[in-house]
Parts: sequence; C-alpha cells; structure tokens
Amino acid sequence: MNHIIYTLILLIIVSAAHHSFSDEAWSINKRGNKLYKNRQYKEALEEYDDALLLSPSDNRLKMNKGSAHYQLGEFDKAEEAYNAALSSDKKDQIADAHYNMGNILFRQGVQMYQQGQQQALEKLKSANDHYIKSLEKRPSDTDAKWNLQLAHQVMKQLEQQQQNQQDDKNKQDKNDQDKKDQNKQDNKDQNKNDKNKKDQDKKDQQQDQDKKEDEQKQQQEKEQQQNQDDKQKQEQQQQQSEIKDEQDIKKEEARRIIEMFADDADTLNKPMSKKKAAGIRQPTQDW
Repeated sequence: MNHIIYTLILLIIVSAAHHSFSDEAWSINKRGNKLYKNRQYKEALEEYDDALLLSPSDNRLKMNKGSAHYQLGEFDKAEEAYNAALSSDKKDQIADAHYNMGNILFRQGVQMYQQGQQQALEKLKSANDHYIKSLEKRPSDTDAKWNLQLAHQVMKQLEQQQQNQQDDKNKQDKNDQDKKDQNKQDNKDQNKNDKNKKDQDKKDQQQDQDKKEDEQKQQQEKEQQQNQDDKQKQEQQQQQSEIKDEQDIKKEEARRIIEMFADDADTLNKPMSKKKAAGIRQPTQDW
C-alpha cells in the first residue's frame, strides 16, 4: 500500500507574487518556499507563520502553511489551514485548496486502511469529493484527475476487502452458530444417552435386586425344605427309637416271664407219655 502514498502528486506550492504581498511578507514567503523545496518543512512553516502576521488574509500564505503541515504529517492542522483558504473568491485558489484537502484525506484514509480501521473508507470518500470539487473549478487539472482515479481505485479495493471481511464474518458467524447448534444437539443427545443409561442402570439394578430376591426366596425355600426334611428325619428317628424301646420292653417282659417259670422248667420239659390225654369237655346240660 506504500506505493499508493508515493504516487500522490506533490502538493502545489503557490508562489507569492511580489505585487500581492507587502515587500516584507513577500520576502518572508520567498524564504519559506526555498526552505520548503529543500524539505526543511518545519523552518518553512515558521516563515509562513511570520508572513501571515503581516498579511493574515492572504489565502496563498494559508495554502503554503497547510502544505508545510501536510509534509510534517500534521494533517489536522493542514486541513484547518486549507479550510481557511477556501474563503478565496479565486477559482484557482479554491481548486488548489480542494485538491490539497483531497490529498490530506487520502493520506489519512490510506493510513487508516493500513491499520485496518473501518473509517478509512469514509476518509477516502471525502477525498474523492474534494478532488471532484477541485475539478469543477479547474477541469483541466490532470493531477486532480489522476488522484481522483487513484482514490476511486483504492475505495473499490477497500470496499471489496470490507465485503470479503463481512463475508468471512458471516461465514464465521454461521460456523459458530452451526457449532453452537451442533453442541446443543450433542448435549441433547448426550442428555438422552445419559437418561437411557440411567434408565438402563436402574433397570439392571432392579433386575439384580429381583435376582437377589429370587435367590433369597429359593434359599429360604431350600432351608425350609431342609428344615422339614430334618424334622421328618428326626420324627422317623424318634419313631424308630420308640419302636426299639417298645421292642426292648417286650423282650424284657418275655425274659422276666421266663425267669418266673424257671423253677418249673423240669416239669415243663418232662414227656407226656404216661399222662392221660385230656378229653373233650362236654357242654353242661341245664335241662
């Protein structure tokens, strides 16, 4: 972009005519112009200020002062001096003032453009307007035409750049919104997955709980059955024990009876050959 700055046409320095200035003001302005050509702008500015003290209404001195400020980079002061020169009733002076104002605004616009400031386009549009006004007063000014074309070209570049930046911003905003929407959907899906997982975990826990309860129930039933089996076995054992005891009692009773008749053993064991067999008893007749 620096090449744009260097393509600017050097500001026109209006030489003060001897018949328009007082001899002293003319002499001071001449020294200022010499310093200006030698690029001693600060010293030239001092000379122009001194000349204006002698001739404060001279618009050409105001133009020269504005040009010195411009070369020093003091654009606000240069703009003030050129605005003061616009009060002239001479077309050439008005054309020069607008031309120089255009240059100031163009330089400011370029600087702001290089710094990425959005106001650069407004400065360039103002510069464009001043070049047009300069050409209205002096249509044959090729420098003004060139600068007008240059300002218009830079304006188009800047407008395109701003449009690209806006497009990039819109694209970025869309991407951000899409990302935000995606994150929102992801969060929604995650919440759904979390809920499903929570429900599944709850279902699994319930199944585990049901399984444990079934196992506990089966264990209880098993224990109850075992208790019943044990009880039945005990009852059987008790019954067997009672039967055995009863049998033992009978055996003991039989043994005791045998012992009671032990003394008659010989008689019981004797043969019955010599004894008469007992006859059959006849029924008693009661008639």
